[in-house]
Amino acid sequence: MPPGLSNPPEITSPPTYEINSEEVQEIITAVPSWILRRGSTAIFLILFSIVMASAFIQYPDVVKTRLKVNSLNAPKIVYVRQTGKIISLLVKEGTQVKQNDPLAFMESTADHRDVLKLQETLMQITAQLNKTGLAKEVLLDNLRLGEIQGAYQSFYQQYLQFISTQNGGYYLNRKKYLQQDLQEIEKLKNQIHVQKKIQDKEYANVEQEFEAYKKLYQKGVISVNEYKQQENKYLAGKYPLEQTVTALINNSTSYAAKQKEIMEVDHTIQEEKAKFIQSLNNMVTETDAWLKLYVLSAPVAGIVSYAGIVQENQTANANQELFIINPANTNFFGEVYIPQDNMGKVRVGQRTLVKMRSFPFEQYGLIRGNVNYISDVAFKDSVFIAKIAFDEFENKDPEHKIVLKNGMQAEVEIITEESSLLRRFTRSITKMLNNN
Repeated sequence: MPPGLSNPPEITSPPTYEINSEEVQEIITAVPSWILRRGSTAIFLILFSIVMASAFIQYPDVVKTRLKVNSLNAPKIVYVRQTGKIISLLVKEGTQVKQNDPLAFMESTADHRDVLKLQETLMQITAQLNKTGLAKEVLLDNLRLGEIQGAYQSFYQQYLQFISTQNGGYYLNRKKYLQQDLQEIEKLKNQIHVQKKIQDKEYANVEQEFEAYKKLYQKGVISVNEYKQQENKYLAGKYPLEQTVTALINNSTSYAAKQKEIMEVDHTIQEEKAKFIQSLNNMVTETDAWLKLYVLSAPVAGIVSYAGIVQENQTANANQELFIINPANTNFFGEVYIPQDNMGKVRVGQRTLVKMRSFPFEQYGLIRGNVNYISDVAFKDSVFIAKIAFDEFENKDPEHKIVLKNGMQAEVEIITEESSLLRRFTRSITKMLNNN
């Protein structure tokens, strides 16, 4: 250090003190005696209360699954039977139709209305035939029947044959004349019997006279020539009687022959009727088969809906859906699939809550129902089918109510049973331990 300079003062740090002494630390960490005395009891009481509450608080056990809306009288789909062009649409969408009403004509070489007219005529003939055994005479000319024209020609020929067996026809007229012949033969028979009675008397007189001459001849009173003359007279008197007997035999033969002819006519009439019935049934079958291919008809009464875009001159493929007929008297129900995992929980009569996807329950409400059917046999993929009956619609918005339609989807909650929170907790613990 250079002379004359003093040493700089030393810089010293301030003194440090122990912030928490042992006594202070002991005071801070000390637990109040009242907590030690009552805290354990309070904690035990709280835990006991929680356990007791969980044992008494009931909460419904719910099985959740999907639901599909169906109906007892579900809408019927009308399919195209074979590929072809739609040449005529007969109904508009939304039209109310009756069962078997025609909806559309498919392309064919026949006139569809002529075939429909033929079908109506065949139905009338069948009804009258079943009622009276006869068929009315109809005139169906210039029918364009296309694919069934040949079958109709065969039927019509058989129809004309059958008509000839009815009143005014050939066979009944012939039978009428044969019956008249029988009456004449019967009259002739009666006349022959009258004639025979007279001849019997004449023969008896001639025979009596001959017996008298015979006795005289035996006594030698008359000559041989006189006796021969009387014998010839006797034989001549017997000949007409023999002819009369022959006439009676011929009369009976003629009567039997006429009866045989009448039987043959009756047999022919029955045979022609049987052939006509067979031909009629074949024609009905051919007509119905043609109508199924070329005329699309309503299977049930209801309202028509188009299955997509449907228009005339459109080509439709076989088995293509063309129309949907929605019956007015639809009773809806829910169809659900229950997996085997939850099958044991579900019972008939359990309450359900149905939440429609198309109508959010927060805005529109839900549907209350119950399980009214469970299948006894598992369906595909080892699931069981159950039906849900809709009991009550809880419509939150009276102006916008829940409207069901076939095929709608929903979420359903099946309330299987009421169980406590404690029981649920113990189940979960048991399941966890079993899994481990």
